[in-house]
Amino acid sequence: MNWYLIMKKALLISILAVATCCVDANAQSLPDVSQIKLETKEDYNATADSAALKSANYLLSMPYQKDDIKRLKSLQYLVKWMTGTPKYQFDLDESAGAFLGESDNLGMYMAALVRVKIMQPEIKDSKKVGLEATKQVLRYMQDPKNQVKIDKKVKALIEADGKGELEQTLYKPKQ
Repeated sequence: MNWYLIMKKALLISILAVATCCVDANAQSLPDVSQIKLETKEDYNATADSAALKSANYLLSMPYQKDDIKRLKSLQYLVKWMTGTPKYQFDLDESAGAFLGESDNLGMYMAALVRVKIMQPEIKDSKKVGLEATKQVLRYMQDPKNQVKIDKKVKALIEADGKGELEQTLYKPKQ
């Protein structure tokens, strides 16, 4: 038998084994949020915060699938955590949220808000937090692997972001 073909097959099998391990490790990094109770002020601790960030990262890294149970549970946990955490204040900015239309996109925006609040605590201004969250959602929506339909409003925001005019577009005075 040809040693070249044997080595090629062995290398391919090794790569597939490593890839499988990495995928399983990533899937396991999502916490079982059903085991985290959020009933008292003390429940909103470092573990709950970490689970919120992991849930947000999961939502913003996985392709959109409407009936994905992990996605739905992650989103439910985020909403409960956002409404109860005493450590962070979340403002669903009407200017940034208005373009999202569908409730599914609103969930992605909420996940992005969580990421900004936890990962970029230096951003204090709620308008700046909303702007950064909007940018994250736009990047998510533009990635073809995420299978998100982009309507005219979102296209306009993507164009404005590309020109460095997203803030002016989102927060222009109402007429």
